[in-house]
Amino acid sequence: MQFIDLARSRYSCRAFSEKPVETEKLDLILEAGRLAPTATNAQPVRVLVLKSEAALTKMRGLTRMTYNAPVVLVVLYDTDVSWKASNYNDPFDAGDMDASIVATHLMLAAKSVGLESLWARAFNAAEVAKAFDLPENVHVACIVDIGYADQEKGGPSPRHAARKDMADFAKEI
Repeated sequence: MQFIDLARSRYSCRAFSEKPVETEKLDLILEAGRLAPTATNAQPVRVLVLKSEAALTKMRGLTRMTYNAPVVLVVLYDTDVSWKASNYNDPFDAGDMDASIVATHLMLAAKSVGLESLWARAFNAAEVAKAFDLPENVHVACIVDIGYADQEKGGPSPRHAARKDMADFAKEI
């Protein structure tokens, strides 16, 4: 599959089947995330892989955004490691951006092996950090649900194909 076709076919899945994700597919997805670029290659991102019923139940108690996915990846970043723009008199911390890049790699890798995904941030990050006993310097950026789409309930949102015209998206100057 050409990359543009992969990008076009990936959608936010909000209905997952109970079919488990194969270990080799999950390993490939995680490897794609591990290879994602980060600011100055600081690699501040970590991923909690929630597969056990106990871990999934805990996360489902904190957000409805898991959509019963058999795997939920909690994408984190360590502020002790993430690049800061302090040399430029700017309070910017690249950790959130790095985590978003990693999450994108995770989602596109999932699609490349026949799985669907959902990027979500509709939860209280402090509650997630407390529930999973994360240290203060580790921030929860998002979750990425991974699994097979429920063929009866799943599918792209009707808004999925709605895109701005290229002229409204990009402008050469």
